[in-house]
Amino acid sequence: MAPKAASPKQDPPKSPKPHVVTIALETASVAFSLLSLSLVLFAYERALIPLYGSGPTTFLLNKIVLATVLVAAVHPFDVSLTRNWLYTALDLSAAPNTAYWVAVYTSRRKEPVLGPAITHVVTLAPLVFFLTTSILEANLKHKRKKWFRSPLGFRLASAGLTYIVATLLSQRLWARASFLNSISESQIFLTLAGVAWAQWTLRYPFPAEPQKKPKRSLSLTPMQTKGILLAAFAASWYFIARTLSSPVLPHPLKETYTHPSVPLQIHSSVQSTTGLIVVGEALPPPGYDGREDQEMHSVRYLRASHSILGGVWMGAKVHVLDDEPPVHDSFGTQLGDSIYATFVLQEAVRLVNSTQKGKAGLWENGLIIGLGTGISATAFSRHGISTTIVEIDPAVYDAARTYFGLPDPGPGKVFLEDARSWVANQRASIQAGNKEVLYDFVVHDCFSGGGVPEHIFTMEFWDDLKAVIQPDGVVVVNFAGIMKTESTKMVLLTLEKSFGQCRAFHDLFGDLTDDKYDTDFINIVLFCTSSKVPLTFRRPRRSDYLGSPLRRHVLDSFLSREINLDLIRNPANEEENSKYILTDAHNPLGKFQEEQGAHHWKLMRHVLPDVHWETY
Repeated sequence: MAPKAASPKQDPPKSPKPHVVTIALETASVAFSLLSLSLVLFAYERALIPLYGSGPTTFLLNKIVLATVLVAAVHPFDVSLTRNWLYTALDLSAAPNTAYWVAVYTSRRKEPVLGPAITHVVTLAPLVFFLTTSILEANLKHKRKKWFRSPLGFRLASAGLTYIVATLLSQRLWARASFLNSISESQIFLTLAGVAWAQWTLRYPFPAEPQKKPKRSLSLTPMQTKGILLAAFAASWYFIARTLSSPVLPHPLKETYTHPSVPLQIHSSVQSTTGLIVVGEALPPPGYDGREDQEMHSVRYLRASHSILGGVWMGAKVHVLDDEPPVHDSFGTQLGDSIYATFVLQEAVRLVNSTQKGKAGLWENGLIIGLGTGISATAFSRHGISTTIVEIDPAVYDAARTYFGLPDPGPGKVFLEDARSWVANQRASIQAGNKEVLYDFVVHDCFSGGGVPEHIFTMEFWDDLKAVIQPDGVVVVNFAGIMKTESTKMVLLTLEKSFGQCRAFHDLFGDLTDDKYDTDFINIVLFCTSSKVPLTFRRPRRSDYLGSPLRRHVLDSFLSREINLDLIRNPANEEENSKYILTDAHNPLGKFQEEQGAHHWKLMRHVLPDVHWETY
């Protein structure tokens, strides 16, 4: 009998190579780190803008972020990823409060350049460093010796790519994601912190299970231990995170918030299209007896991030003429005059008497671009003018209707979109032969946060706008800044080239002396028309005042408020003036406005006390 052939030896099934699993985990870790970095940049910038405004916040932001990313690439130290994730988790857990309180304390020093820079370095730079390190040090470290690091050139290229991708995600993806409007910065930071704590737990080197175990002893493997810890952490983190949130109010705010120690209420706070939109009210101080004073109280204001869009006097500071009933908000509360005279200056368009509609006093259709609190829009409505509103931010329109007495403009009269596209669409519809309203006048007021959206100040925009108004219609443009500056000259010369003639007026309560053209930040209201007849204004009548003491004062002194435009332009040098014409292809307005951003920030800090800017 032949012996049995030996069966070939069966190899045990091969398990996946350990490094394949590690590669997958490290790839997921890198992706999470990059995603976290982009969200941190987005949340941090959004957290600072209510305290510092967009210009001061972003002035050095990208430079500091890039410098930190490069430091993470070039430093000579070997970094333990386990410890790095611990530092990341700790920093993210503290981020809601450090971002808020460091910004609060630095902003109180009234330094709009140095303050944000210190805040960036103290709060953001460590987070950027740790998250960038987790990306750069995750290059399959298990295949190298512990002391080995990637070549410097590779690290710099990786760091540069990290910066570019994280910045693009922050600005192009998260900034446009409307669902994030209802998610607070604290929630973003602390959600990322929770995942970072989980990363640290998974990486922590728990002791291996002993080979010889005592009988009937209960021992856990490192992975079982980590699983239990992660489950316990997940169950408790929700409650822990609530204690780590910043004192910023929830957005949207469900009910009116009353400050516990300051006479201040916040009626509404909503993260929206153009930023944080807040309706606040400075209540009268304790013991106030109703006498006239110069203190900033008994006032309701509308705030967009770190800029006041407008406000009205309240309570004992509501005054009327001739027993005219005051405007009421949607709750029936009486509202007084505007805290800014510039909106009443805009209403002076009704005093124009050199156009066909002006001569007859038959103003029928007005267009408002940029609503604010709706002071001028409400006045036009009270004068019986059909008013169409174009406002980019729905929260601004809702605030004007709810808290500032704006009446319902009627069906088909409100467009919550960008004015550039709306005006272009109206022009295209008219050119296509459709019957559209031609407006008798336009009030264009889009100044906010120290600047204006430059794309609606170009020749192309004004050409589109002329197509939707009467041939001799009047365009009223509000602009704020120091008058003898490049940006003011650009706005003026572009309007004059487009319309042919403009006159301008200021809202100061004192005289505008020549020296103030160089130094003072002033609201300038320009009245422009394509009419060949010189632009003139009639004297105001009592019916123009609508029972408002402020309207009587501003309209009675209107002609004495005229600005000498020859001090801004150079009438003797047409060739030089042509360089200041703004077009879509040549529009440096935004760059020049940035130079005045810090000045505007300081002005806003004098309008309201610090606590008002810190409560939102």
